[in-house]
Amino acid sequence: MTDSLILYRTLIEFVWQNGVRFHDLRCLITFVWAIVGLLLSQQIHLSQWMLYRPGPAKAASKQRQLARWLHNVKISPSQIYEPLIRTILGVWAGQRLYLALDSSVLWNRFALVRLALIYRGRALPLSWIVLTSQSATVALADYKMILEQAACLLPDDCQVVLLADRGFVDVKLFRLARDLGWSFRVRLKQDPWVYRAHKPRTKVGRLMPAKGQALLVHKVWLTEQWFGPVYLVLAHVQTPDGYQQWAIVSDEPTELH
Repeated sequence: MTDSLILYRTLIEFVWQNGVRFHDLRCLITFVWAIVGLLLSQQIHLSQWMLYRPGPAKAASKQRQLARWLHNVKISPSQIYEPLIRTILGVWAGQRLYLALDSSVLWNRFALVRLALIYRGRALPLSWIVLTSQSATVALADYKMILEQAACLLPDDCQVVLLADRGFVDVKLFRLARDLGWSFRVRLKQDPWVYRAHKPRTKVGRLMPAKGQALLVHKVWLTEQWFGPVYLVLAHVQTPDGYQQWAIVSDEPTELH
């Protein structure tokens, strides 16, 4: 038995047992063979996928079948992905999960916003959305749904920590994370206002320590909306490209470890 056929039988059993169904059994077969081709070829080209599908049909026919599956309007990606990712996430029940929120600009026309589970240095996508935009900075209203979708996929008893870069600094995002029961760690820009007890307000950039130093600032409030209390980690670290200033806001007390 060939490697492709062994993998096909393993995958189709896994997919079927986890409740993935199509309007036509042939769509299920094509879907699993597409996964086989993707895994074995390690490429995204259909011409490479069909090389791992046995059968008397010509190569061009196999490739057209894969293309028709990808453009079939009756197939909903979420109906396929959600039951599979729920099964996988069940392994992390009761554990602490780190979710990374990031965005990328594609062809200077689209913005991809993605929420992914961080595991062993890899990012496992949970939910995503593609928007028409030339900027990687996207308003919360445009991607809020992917956070809510992910919350429905995660095990009920896991502890979630949301990670995000400076493009996602938004009090509305912090509040949404809190409402979802998530903790957060978000990198800050230099200009947000910081309010401290019994001290005048200042900006994040003015609190940065000297080169090679780190500073923890506990129980402060951010922006003129006075969001908090939160905790800051400020560091001026040396990198191969010189010194960089890092400012991270957390909803939990921070330590230097």
